[in-house]
Amino acid sequence: MTNASSTDTVAAAGNERDSNSVVKPAAALMTGVVLLVVAFANLSRVPGWADEHGAIWVYLVFFLYMSIAGRLFWIGADDLAKQLRR
Repeated sequence: MTNASSTDTVAAAGNERDSNSVVKPAAALMTGVVLLVVAFANLSRVPGWADEHGAIWVYLVFFLYMSIAGRLFWIGADDLAKQLRR
């Protein structure tokens, strides 16, 4: 009886891992896309923010924001592509 329940537990863990292996990269990809779209939609405001708050800080934060958004996009894209190759 213990073998059957342990087999069910392993099968359930495998199914959970399979569903999570698609959800996490897709979530990362979509989050990255949304962040990039928001950044590009507000590009025209960046010079005004730089005048108002200081150019160094605004462009430093913009660089950090774009780095995080791009990294999320590529993590999701790479993981999904890897899964499609399987």
